Amino acid sequence: MPPVAEGRPLIGIVGSGIAGLRAAKAILTCNADARIVVFGDETHRTYNRPGLTKKRYPLSDALDMTIADDVKVGGAENDALTWRLGTRVESADLRDRVLHLSTGEDFQYDGLVIAAGVRPRTSVGGDGACGLHTHRTLRGLGDARYIHHRLQASEKVTIVGAGFVACEVASLAREYGCEVLMLEPLRRGPFESILGEPVSLALGRWLVQHGITLLTGDSARELLCDAKPSHPEPLSDRSDRPLLIEAIGSVPNVEWLEGNGLDLSDGVRVDEYMRVSPWANVCAAGDIARYPDPWAAGDFTRMEFWKNAIDTGALAGRSLASSLGHGSVTSRIGYFPSMSTEVLGLRIQISGNPRKSDAMEIVCGDLDQPDQGVLVAYLRDGTMVGAAYMDKGARFNSAYIKLVKSLRER
Repeated sequence: MPPVAEGRPLIGIVGSGIAGLRAAKAILTCNADARIVVFGDETHRTYNRPGLTKKRYPLSDALDMTIADDVKVGGAENDALTWRLGTRVESADLRDRVLHLSTGEDFQYDGLVIAAGVRPRTSVGGDGACGLHTHRTLRGLGDARYIHHRLQASEKVTIVGAGFVACEVASLAREYGCEVLMLEPLRRGPFESILGEPVSLALGRWLVQHGITLLTGDSARELLCDAKPSHPEPLSDRSDRPLLIEAIGSVPNVEWLEGNGLDLSDGVRVDEYMRVSPWANVCAAGDIARYPDPWAAGDFTRMEFWKNAIDTGALAGRSLASSLGHGSVTSRIGYFPSMSTEVLGLRIQISGNPRKSDAMEIVCGDLDQPDQGVLVAYLRDGTMVGAAYMDKGARFNSAYIKLVKSLRER
């Protein structure tokens, strides 16, 4: 290890989201003398990304100012942390410990946290124009500002996909008074890959009951745009075209790490302490990190949820500080999958890993009346591996908590 300048380690954090900020806090807690530089593609400080799709904003000229609040983490907001926003890391040489920046500069580090996150998957050029629609994805603050402005005009919107982002945007659009068409060419309905076909079909009926046109399979494929834009135009020149929002998954931002001998097949592979082998001074966290699945021995998992970013960011920060001689890390990643959303007033909570199940059981309620409460257990070889709860109130909340408790105790 080269000598540390001025006796103070210089840490680079690539990614200005909550995972990077939590890592910064953990490092500074372990080593108050560390100097940290956070690099972010966006020009905004850390903000509440889930809030971009979950909240309706009042009609106002101040929409750009109010659509997202900065997130501050106590202990990470001090003079030891420098923000380099609007600065992209083009490539990295992990052996020589140097980052090559979009500004033409090189950044020499003593420790590195990879928290570069993911970007939306696109089918026809993302923000391009196919001749029929204005295509957008929703990941960053700029995307949200544009989409909220368009939805506030109560125009017709087409949404491709039926996952979390797609359903939340559809719900938001209906709140704004928009006519909504959802296209899901690969599955029978919302969340099918997580919750299975029976629940997916029930959620699809819920969307239709609330005024959303949902097309699946061949009916959806027939309406997909199949031509990529040849000459992308400025957004201001395309506002007369109907809005189409693609929410068809994500792609980890790993290209800048190529050439370092890492496993980048689905994000950045790390160990149970979020360390990137074989580099003792490099860790990864958040959406980009693929770590040993605490729920499936021998498997690796990558989670794209806010709590996962918080937990893995903190662990990555502690592990990096330990590699620099400050403290020791005894706890491994033990993330318990738990997520929730609300779609057209229906609260949906998911715990554990229903994807690993081979059977499901309705514990309470009726899938034909999800608003009256439905509690589902997911089993593998007779053992519960996941649970889901849908309700407009809290009728079976105590039963759901009991199921979740038993899952945690596995």
